Amino acid sequence: MEENNISKVIRPALKKKSKAKLWLWIFGVMLVLAVGYIGYTKYGDWRYDQDEQIYQEGAYLGYNQAILQVVENVNTCQQVPITYLDNTGENRTIKIFKVECLQQLQQ
Repeated sequence: MEENNISKVIRPALKKKSKAKLWLWIFGVMLVLAVGYIGYTKYGDWRYDQDEQIYQEGAYLGYNQAILQVVENVNTCQQVPITYLDNTGENRTIKIFKVECLQQLQQ
């Protein structure tokens, strides 16, 4: 009889313990998933910012190089054609020439 009383006390305690363990596992898995998702999102944002920064630096260097090439060619007293898109999306070309070179030609 005593054995039945002990089993009546122990079994519910074991069930409560296993339920608590199950909830702890569920909470742990949910926590790992949440941290993984947040980490992945933050990493993606960081990578986007890095790529954007590299793109901006490349564009700046490209514009800088293009301007320097135009200035170098203009300094040789040559016309420099520059083609660009206007507001309607059509290609337009203008020619740049150094004013000092015109004055030298007139003299």
